[in-house]
Amino acid sequence: MLKIPEMTMRERAFGYPYDAPQGAYLLQNGYQLALSEEYDFSGRVAVLSVGSNRAPAQLYRKFGGEAEVPVTPVKVQDCDIVHVANLADYGAVPCSSFPCAGASITLNIAWLLPDQLAVMHATESLGEAYDWVEWDRGAITALSHHLPDRLFGYSAIAGAFNISGEGPFALDKIAATDRQFAEASQYQIQEQIFAAIGRNAPDLDSFVAQVQKDASLRQSIRQLLGEQAVLPENPPWKISADLKG
Repeated sequence: MLKIPEMTMRERAFGYPYDAPQGAYLLQNGYQLALSEEYDFSGRVAVLSVGSNRAPAQLYRKFGGEAEVPVTPVKVQDCDIVHVANLADYGAVPCSSFPCAGASITLNIAWLLPDQLAVMHATESLGEAYDWVEWDRGAITALSHHLPDRLFGYSAIAGAFNISGEGPFALDKIAATDRQFAEASQYQIQEQIFAAIGRNAPDLDSFVAQVQKDASLRQSIRQLLGEQAVLPENPPWKISADLKG
């Protein structure tokens, strides 16, 4: 049993996408617990987690100390996870799945109740930052428990981070097999933004603190990132109108 920690604003920015277990777990009453093989998933919507939603700390922050969320690992084929051409209000550059032939990656599924799914839609800025999509189950292999009949998720509208013209960049904190994109840390991605637009700040930490406080600065960064973005081609998912799963 592991107590879920709170995060500072700096940790939320530079620590993204946060630590996540490789196997199944249960978030329950603010603790990370083992998930029973006999757990009843009925009434829950399966949502593929590709970034911070993999992490117990983020699920705890979004759903609160009394929430219960079962999480199961899966392997995703012909995809990688890349930094997105966007910026969260708390200063992190988020991530999204991106087609990558031959690569495979271990992610997880958060099995959400209807009220939890509504919260997740709001936190993902559905229709603004992310599209709601349904995955091709042929790209997914369950690593424990079972694969759902339908699997949903979020795909970044903005595309992949490419401010230097060398993107997409894979997340260094999420390992992949046969990765083809260059890896970059959150700090390295932030350094690219700082080099392009952070002239009024003495250092990167100060710049990110400004970003967290200044909505107009965040919007300027988003516009710059969007102009250089790389969009995915032939992804193994389709935009879904079924917002309730």
